[in-house]
Parts: sequence; structure tokens; C-alpha cells
Amino acid sequence: MSENQQNMLNDWFENALDLLCIFDETTCLNRINPAWTKTTGWTEGELIGSQLVDFLHPEDVASMRGALQKVIENLPQQNIENRWRQKNGQYIWLSWNLSLSGLPHKAICASARDISTSKQKQIAIDNDVRLLELAEQTARIGHWRLDVSKGELQWSNEVYNIYGRRPNKAVITLDDFIDAFSGSHQKEFWSLIQHAINDGREISTELVLKRDDNERRTVAVRAVCEYDASGVVRSLFGILQDVTEERVHQASLRSKEELLSMAFRATSDGIWDWDLQTDQMWFSPQWKAQLGYEEDEISNSFESWANLIFDEDRIKAMDMMDAHFRGELDRFEMIQRFHHKKDHTVFILVRAYALRDEQGRAIRMIGAHTDVTELKQLEQAKSEFTSIVSHELRTPLTAIHGAIGLLDGHYGEELSEPARNLVRIAQNNSERLNFLVNDILDMDRLQSGNVTFSPSVIPLDSFLPQVIENHRSYAGKFKVDLDYDQSGDSYQILADPDRLMQVMANLVSNAIKFSHEGHTVKIRAHTRNDKIAISVIDTGRGIPRDMRDKIFNKFIQADSSDQRHKGGTGLGLTISKALLEKMNGTITVISKLDEGSTFTILLPRAETSAE
Repeated sequence: MSENQQNMLNDWFENALDLLCIFDETTCLNRINPAWTKTTGWTEGELIGSQLVDFLHPEDVASMRGALQKVIENLPQQNIENRWRQKNGQYIWLSWNLSLSGLPHKAICASARDISTSKQKQIAIDNDVRLLELAEQTARIGHWRLDVSKGELQWSNEVYNIYGRRPNKAVITLDDFIDAFSGSHQKEFWSLIQHAINDGREISTELVLKRDDNERRTVAVRAVCEYDASGVVRSLFGILQDVTEERVHQASLRSKEELLSMAFRATSDGIWDWDLQTDQMWFSPQWKAQLGYEEDEISNSFESWANLIFDEDRIKAMDMMDAHFRGELDRFEMIQRFHHKKDHTVFILVRAYALRDEQGRAIRMIGAHTDVTELKQLEQAKSEFTSIVSHELRTPLTAIHGAIGLLDGHYGEELSEPARNLVRIAQNNSERLNFLVNDILDMDRLQSGNVTFSPSVIPLDSFLPQVIENHRSYAGKFKVDLDYDQSGDSYQILADPDRLMQVMANLVSNAIKFSHEGHTVKIRAHTRNDKIAISVIDTGRGIPRDMRDKIFNKFIQADSSDQRHKGGTGLGLTISKALLEKMNGTITVISKLDEGSTFTILLPRAETSAE
């Protein structure tokens, strides 16, 4: 090469816009042009003598070494793209051309060009394509495009998935597309494509596809036309969506709706649905018929319900619903009184349950109405009968009990021992009958709502000692001691004194009866959250586990033989529980067999106590 040519080459090397360099087979840079400094920020002194691969992204080093090895082996010029670290720490994309220089020691000549802008655009496009593929895969929707003039199709990978195929053909024909559909659906689809090409009609249909694995799937096919400048259809662009599961689900819903409709027609119960977010309500025809109305005589609105229910029941119902919405009640259940179209009262048992969103908020309420008017009338008749019989029994029983008492008091000493035993048996049994009649009357009054309550502030420092005093004589008969811890004297509760005394009498007398001789029945008071707890504790034989949930039911005792040996009607705890609930209180029991029981009542605190 002449000196002039060498000078021209040097000028080109120094002034070239591309990044030019020469390095040896160890990738040690021997020469670079000024474009390197301008593009990468590294000076000539920092680059010369350095290893080229030290500036590459770690993930690109292996591929660069592979390309260099091919150049060294005299293979054709190698082209490669990789990332180069600038002096500021940022990476740029370079496109390389690598070849042997013809110089000694197998020097390698390379030219590189900054392609960061185009590469970033390509990466963005690739990401968009990947996102589209993921979206299609998630929605089970593939897209396709038919070139009308060539009869060739392009479709996305998801169409292959829907067809149950692997991508295996460079060119896809219209026959490939249509032949997969079953039977008459092939002709139907072909006809739709012809109409689209000839008349510009859009395609929107559902067809059955037979996959390569012989599974049949229902697919939705939709397409629109693309036109050339002369208005002729040049291509069809469409989507293919697998809707098999959706159609199966819809068929199942239709079946369930038909069954539900049949159930509505078969039952006499009324059904209602309340959307709490939109405040829209729906009442079934049976719901309206219970109140004497035809389907079109009552609108499906909250006002319809509010206008037909008794005012006091509506207020109570709304309070209970709010408690259910807050999660304080497992479900809503109450008997409500409604105005019938024919001006009489209908008693409806209402049961409902709230559906909740992921945050636990009530968003919908669904309920059922059962007409219990006849049952209420039967209960009333039974209650009246019970009341009449009990009152009729009370008068002669009082006379019999009084007569036996006079006989025992005035003439007991004159009677023979067998006669005195008979008088005592008669007196004990007349007392039992009196208790039974009183309990039945109390139960009847509670069920009918005829028990009156007069809540007042009750100081425990005077109330509980009175309870102890009232039962000393009874405890003496069983040789049982009574104990009251006065640490709870500062507490005050809000309740009806007479009704609470009735509850305490029941609990304390039960504890005495079922305690062993020489044992002690304890009464304790303490605070529990914002309420006052009163506990009656005995060390008797306890309550079996399977009976603890039943003892508050009517006529239930832990041992049926107790009714004979210990006395009692089996109504005491039922009455106590009902009385406490009327006073906004509760009762619970903890018991262990052969170790005793603790009955605890909770009642509202009358005022903040110093503790």
C-alpha cells in the first residue's frame, strides 16, 4: 500500500462515524477511532490495552467470544449485537461486523454502530407482541388474517392452541382453517366467508371445532373486512375464541334457573332478594300471594315491604338486619306481622342471610317467607287452654295445700306415724304441683309476651345478700353452706328486681339441690367487658357434656330421675333464660362431671363502678 493510500486509510479511520477498532485474538484493543470516545465516553488511553469483553454486558460475553472464535477460524464475516457499558455506567446496544484484518498475529478488525434507539423500539414491539400473546392465551382468543387474493392465512399462536396443534407450517391455507370444523359447520363457515368477501358482511357466529386430539370445542368466530383503495375487499381480519366452558356454564345456569323456578312454583314459601348496593328488591309471586296480592299489584320495592309490615316489627327487623350486616348475628330470623289485603293480620316467619364481598361487607340479602298464621293461632289456642287449665288447677291446689298444712300443723301430733307420713307425702306433692302450675303459667306468659318488666338500678351490695338470706333455710335442709364474696358490692346492674330474684332463686336452689352434704354453694360478682357477671358455683356432680346445650330447653334435666328425687319441673332454666333475654342479659354454663357447675348471667351495668 502506497503512502498516499495509507494516509487516506488513516483519514477514513479517524473521521468515520462508525466505531472502528482493531484487537487481537485475546480481545485486547490495539487501536480505536475517535468515535469511540464520543459514543461511549471512554478516552483512547482508557480503552487501548483493555480487554474488549470487559466492557460488554455479562450476559453477552459468551456470544461475543463465540463470534470471535469463528472469525479466527477463517469463517465468513460475523455480525452480532450486544450491550456495551459506557463510562457513565449505562449500557448501549452495538451492532458489530467482525472480520480478520489480514495483518499478522490474526488481528481482528471490527466496526460497530450504536443501534440503541432502534433496538429499544424493537424490544418495545417484542414486549407488546408478547403481552398480546399472553392476553390472547389468558382470554383463549386468537387472531387471524386472510389474504383474499392469495388465499393464505396468518394466525397467532393461540389459534394453534385452540386447534390443538403445534406451529408447524410456514404457510397456512384457507382449507387448513375451515377443514377443522365439524360437519355442516364447514359449509356454514365457508358461506359466511364468501358473503364477507363478496358483500362486505361481518362474520359473527359460533361453530363446533374438532381439534387434532378429537376433542370438540365450541368457538366464537368474528371477522371484519379490510378494503383496498378501489373499495374491493382485500383481506378479512378476525378473532377465534374458545367459549366451551362459558356455554357449558350457561347451560348449567339455565338448568338451575329452571329448577329454581319449579321450586318457587312448588313451594308455598315466598322468596325475596335485596341488592344492598343498588337498593333494588325482588319479591316472588308466592311472597305477594301470601299477603293476598297478585303479581302486578305490588311493586318490587323496599316501600312495598315497609308499607305492609307492622311498624313495631319493621323497626325491630331493621335493627336485627343491621346487627346481621355487622356480623353480630349469624343470620336474620324473626316472626313478623303483615297487613293482608283483606284487612287481617298474617304472621310470617322470615329467614334471611347476607352475601358478603371479599372485605366481608354485606352486598346482598336473600330471604324466605313462611306463613305461620295457623301455627300462631294454634299456639294461641294452646296458650289459652294452658292458662285456663292452670288457673282452674291453682284454686283447688291452694285449698288442698292449705288444708294439708292445717292438718299437719294442728293435728299432726294426734295422728299415728303412718298417717303423719301420708300427710307429709301429700304436702310435698301439693307443693310440687304448685311449682309446676306456676312454672307453666310463667312459661305461657313469656311465650305470649304478657310478662311485664320494670327495669331499675339494682345495687348488688343489698341484692345478693338478700338472695343468700332467702335460701338459708332451704340450704339447711340439704346440709349445704352458702357463701357470698362481698368484693362485688360496688357493682350496680340494670334489671327488673323481681324477675332477677326469680332467676337467682332458680339457680341457687338448683345448686343447693345438686350439691353434696357439707359442700358450699358460692355466689360471685365481677365485671366482664362492659357488663356485670353474677356466677353461682357448686361442687356437685356436674352436667354431662351431651346435656350442656340442652338443659335450657323445656322439661330437660341432666338426669331424668332428678325430677323424682330432687324435685322440679324442668322449666326453671328455660324460664330463667327467657327472663334474662327480656332484660338484655344472657346465661351460660361451665361444668365438669363429678366436679360441679358454674352458671353465669351477664346483665348491663347501671353505671361505671369504681373497681
